[in-house]
Amino acid sequence: MMNNPTVPSRSLSIGLALTTCATLLLEITYTRIFSVTMWYHFAFMAISVAMFGMSFGAVITYVRPKWFPQERIHDILGRLGFLFALSVVVTFWVHLQIPFIPTLTFLGLTTVLSAFALITIPFVLSGILVSLVLTRFPGQVGRLYAVDLIGAAIGCLLLWVLMRPLTGPGMVLFGAFLAATGGAAFTWGRARGPWRKLVWGLAGLLLIMTLLQPHFRLLRIKWVKNVYGSPMAEPLEEAPMVEVWNSHSVITVFHDLLKGPFAWGMSTVYKPQVEPQQVFLTIDAAAGTVITKYTGKESEIRHLRYDVTALAHHLRPESDVLVIGTGGGRDILMSLLANPKRVTGVEINRDILKLINDTLGSFTGHLDQHKKVRFINDEARSWIERSDERFDVIQASLIDSWAATSAGAFVLTENSLYTEEGWTEFLNHLTEDRGVLTMSRWWMSDRPGEMIRCTSLAYAALRNIGAENPRDHVLIATTDYDADMVPPEDVGGTREGGAPNGVGTIIVSRRPLTKADIDTFEEICKRYKFQVLLTPRHAGLAAFADVLDPATHTQAIADFDLDISPPTDDSPFFFNMLRFSDVFSLKLQDQWVTSFNVRAVAVLVLLFVLMTLLSALGLFVPLWLHERGQKREPLPRGMLFRHALYFSAIGLSFILVEIGTIQRLTLFLGHPVYSLAVVLFSILLATGLGSWLTGRWFLEREGALKHGWWMIVLAFVVTLAAALGLPALLSALHGSPLTPRIFLSIGLMFLLGVPMGAAFPIGLHCAGRQLKRATPWLWAINGALSVTGSVLAMIISIGFGITATCLVGALGYFVALAVLKRNIQDA
Repeated sequence: MMNNPTVPSRSLSIGLALTTCATLLLEITYTRIFSVTMWYHFAFMAISVAMFGMSFGAVITYVRPKWFPQERIHDILGRLGFLFALSVVVTFWVHLQIPFIPTLTFLGLTTVLSAFALITIPFVLSGILVSLVLTRFPGQVGRLYAVDLIGAAIGCLLLWVLMRPLTGPGMVLFGAFLAATGGAAFTWGRARGPWRKLVWGLAGLLLIMTLLQPHFRLLRIKWVKNVYGSPMAEPLEEAPMVEVWNSHSVITVFHDLLKGPFAWGMSTVYKPQVEPQQVFLTIDAAAGTVITKYTGKESEIRHLRYDVTALAHHLRPESDVLVIGTGGGRDILMSLLANPKRVTGVEINRDILKLINDTLGSFTGHLDQHKKVRFINDEARSWIERSDERFDVIQASLIDSWAATSAGAFVLTENSLYTEEGWTEFLNHLTEDRGVLTMSRWWMSDRPGEMIRCTSLAYAALRNIGAENPRDHVLIATTDYDADMVPPEDVGGTREGGAPNGVGTIIVSRRPLTKADIDTFEEICKRYKFQVLLTPRHAGLAAFADVLDPATHTQAIADFDLDISPPTDDSPFFFNMLRFSDVFSLKLQDQWVTSFNVRAVAVLVLLFVLMTLLSALGLFVPLWLHERGQKREPLPRGMLFRHALYFSAIGLSFILVEIGTIQRLTLFLGHPVYSLAVVLFSILLATGLGSWLTGRWFLEREGALKHGWWMIVLAFVVTLAAALGLPALLSALHGSPLTPRIFLSIGLMFLLGVPMGAAFPIGLHCAGRQLKRATPWLWAINGALSVTGSVLAMIISIGFGITATCLVGALGYFVALAVLKRNIQDA
């Protein structure tokens, strides 16, 4: 077998698995790194860039087959593995030297195009390599495609396990090491030569660099996104005091103490007495929280009384408090000032809890040891749904991250905390007599979209628990620093660069507010000079009252220039308030609060158009030029079109179903780590199993296509059933214990993934019998539709909901089914 170049050897399978493992690991690692160096909507492009690069690599194998003679295929694969690994390190190092400036200027366009062009190069080489393996051994395509997917699945697990000890740049080096090792595997059992020694030597060097990276920062991130939203990148001039990487965040704490007391919305009446000692903690270089030195003295944290986010504690002192997203602990300290019965802090990021309670415990006063405080490492909504506890105050202050998630940026700003179902669950876990939910968001007087959308959420949740007049349950106030009320410099809140006027806080009571509640709230706001925006008897802005009035609620939402309808679990995009009809509206793009999300949606739409054009030019133009210059019988156009349509349909459907299901199960499982370790790993493993079973049970039997046709029937049936039935099933089980939810998610992934994994080898087997020389091009089409499909999935989910994304994916399998039946008839 080793001497026959047409038969895949064991070394070929190992090399392919290592290559695809490296490819997926790098793809997701880049989204993590881009979340630090760029805004999340650009981090998402790492997925499309990787997929486009691999598809273009497949086109190269089609138009230049003479570059890859079959009799030397193993040696060529070894060289490609070497170049793949080397290009990863070189392009990443160059990328780190260039600041990312996403502006419509020559400098800005140059930096953006350079960043993504550099990252594309390694994936082009990976695409050439994988395409050669999958198309040069058609008799074993089922097994090889299974190896491809299983290798990628292993890459998911390795990222989850190794990101923390190796860091992001270390994972890039590790990915390059895997690529080099894969190249070396292709040469096992072959004659010794200089390339074999080079690839083994490179693998050894990269392993050493990987182990050294966490300690010596051989590859250092020099530019990060600007925390104030400016397009100009910020240089990292000093090493941080603490830097922790994990699969869904990068936590950084710098040495410098903050000047003055930090607050999200500080009252202008505050007069500093004791200078608190505080350091700033950032997540993905933008989302910030403060760590305050605390030794048990109230004077050290007195300034927190004057923060607008503390309003609920003034209204409900001596309460049982639940803090959602503890961050550096400031909301825990704020609660302690109100003499609570108990404070429970739920934090999704385990490394943040370890940082504030262990690493910096002597600075924070070991809050985890305070007799009234307990910390829980979990996703807040998931934990609340599983709990039978009730609280007097549930608080969340500015919970968002502007970052791509660990699912490979397939999810952008989904947040189950800001959905109708989520707020209903919170209200149901409040005490009957005193319970209030308080949320704080950015406030802009001329663009109050976030606070009005919170009001819309409050309306929907209150109606769900039976409230007849939602306005009787809601209080809203803000720190509006207008021209006559600018706080001292050391208090913060200035409006430079289009920043918000301040921060708004909404308080939603489970029962109707009493006259005493309203009087107390108004007295507190008067004392601290907060602006009252809404009470049951006063509306500072008519839109708040209109949204809370059942008679005007629907029309108020329709008339507002942003989308302020309450997000749901099927469309959990609270921060994307832009209607697609206004995606390029210039009047909305100069607003600080909405500009991030305006740009995000605009980038998605532009990216879809750009990737569609690039894919078309990268596929059809080379095909036309290549076929035009060949002195051989042209490919039959009708048959070529049908096969192209089949691979387009399965490529698009796979990515739509995958992304839609990941979005759903990320909310269901309640933690971004699980979306990587469970969902993405399971679906890749399941599709790999489906491919292997297809090759074993169908493609190696007589009448293979007629038997395999039923696998595509099954793929259509299960994807359609999942699109229609999963929302109700997941909703019913959302509050169940974690272990059953994990096993259910794995089972669902295998139910979907096994028949979906059969589609590619069946199609390639059919094309190999009818259009053998076009199979690399058809593989490229499959990848190209995954490129555009990854963007289209986000557009559909944001615009029409996750269910719509899954339904379109199921429809694609129906199209593939119809086309395959015709292809079988012609075979």
